[in-house]
Amino acid sequence: MAEDRAAQAAQLWLAAGASLVALVAWGSLTPSPPDVDISIPHFDKFEHFGAYLAMTAWFAAAFPRRLYWVAATFILVGGLIEILQMFTGRDAEWLDWAADCAGAAVAIWYPTRWLSRLRLAFIQFYAHAG
Repeated sequence: MAEDRAAQAAQLWLAAGASLVALVAWGSLTPSPPDVDISIPHFDKFEHFGAYLAMTAWFAAAFPRRLYWVAATFILVGGLIEILQMFTGRDAEWLDWAADCAGAAVAIWYPTRWLSRLRLAFIQFYAHAG
């Protein structure tokens, strides 16, 4: 029973990560994304960095033996999204992709460590809660 709940918790972790990826893809590809009026120059680069740090760390926590594959996947996803933006009426910007790459690279360093512990705690709690 506990093994079944642990597997279910791991699936919930992946579903939450997929939701994060879907949100980032929607925000990146929608022709008219929500306009956040922040008067800091190039603030969107921080958004790119944070989004790719979060996505990469989330999935690296789920697949700790494949850290570099996870990071490479999100680096490729970032590049693909920048290319696809040209077809959605948005501007493709290589500096956005550079921020994506930086976020993915940083994610496999520290955030993955504490997020991995959080994931294991979530699975253990979920497995024994029922």
